Amino acid sequence: MAQKRGKTYRTASGKNVDFGALLLANETAPALGNMNVNARGDEIDSAGNITKSREQVMREYNELNTMIPSDDVIPEGTNVAQVDEDDWQDWQPSIDPNQFNNKEQKAEQETKTTTQQIEESTPVESKTPTGGLAAAVAAAKKVDQTVQPAKGTEEREAEGVRRI
Repeated sequence: MAQKRGKTYRTASGKNVDFGALLLANETAPALGNMNVNARGDEIDSAGNITKSREQVMREYNELNTMIPSDDVIPEGTNVAQVDEDDWQDWQPSIDPNQFNNKEQKAEQETKTTTQQIEESTPVESKTPTGGLAAAVAAAKKVDQTVQPAKGTEEREAEGVRRI
């Protein structure tokens, strides 16, 4: 394998360093970290032997991560909830049709029950603030502004001999 020569850099102490040659010389050395790979990207075991080459790792990755969607079956264990049918039922108030004699009483009772339901489900609103965020902050916050004298003004205002 021909060695790839990179650009040569000069260090502060005046030595020449070729990073391309350093990379080629140390590509089989284990990389630091907990990924169990060497500097080239091959998967290695605890003894430093290559278990999968970099090309095999990249091929597996590209097979799993494609941009083309597939209509395959969803694999088991993906925790995707499957809903068979909708079990929601609309709630209807219980009104006995024989309870009322005419249609007017029936309609009146239906409106009463719906308004009662709305009143029961609507929470009681407390006093809502008006004026926005700045007004609410200004109302809740009281600012004390006391002017503090600048440092050294006591010495200048004091009578008598001053230090030069």
